[in-house]
Amino acid sequence: MTPTTPSPKGPFRAWLAVAAASIVAIAALAGCSTTRDTEDFDVTLVNLSSDNGGGGGIGEAELAFTIRLQNATPQAIVLVGGAHKIYLNGIYLGQGLSNERVEVPRLGTTTANLSVHLSTFKLARALYGVYRSQKADYRIVSTVYGEHRAFRTRKEGTIDLHGLNLPPPPPGSPPAL
Repeated sequence: MTPTTPSPKGPFRAWLAVAAASIVAIAALAGCSTTRDTEDFDVTLVNLSSDNGGGGGIGEAELAFTIRLQNATPQAIVLVGGAHKIYLNGIYLGQGLSNERVEVPRLGTTTANLSVHLSTFKLARALYGVYRSQKADYRIVSTVYGEHRAFRTRKEGTIDLHGLNLPPPPPGSPPAL
């Protein structure tokens, strides 16, 4: 019999929910700080949840990402898959993969759901850096595959958290990572 890793419960699950909400807030607040590798297609993170009941344990968490796919061309685009990587304060947290067929209407948008497996250790390190520095640098890099071409998008920016009046780090705590 193979030992199994217990799924997150109690305080860890509450911490994971706060971490997920923090990532969504960071991505949502910085929508105006955008760079794109393509002018006619865009991918944005619109929601993140830890309620997908997925596996993981102390070292890994499965989160459900909802992304918005935006098509600024006069033709519908049929997608056959994609890869979406998320970084927080320069730390790669994880990647969501999809092999679902999705049609994005001409001059329109649609949403898609992804399961993303994140390292909880990397997430904790990144969130600690956000707490210490009172700012969050984020980056979402996506490659989506259409029937006839691939689209690469990248969103990045910085959120200044000083206005949120977070409590200061305790005296003598280590510097931001």
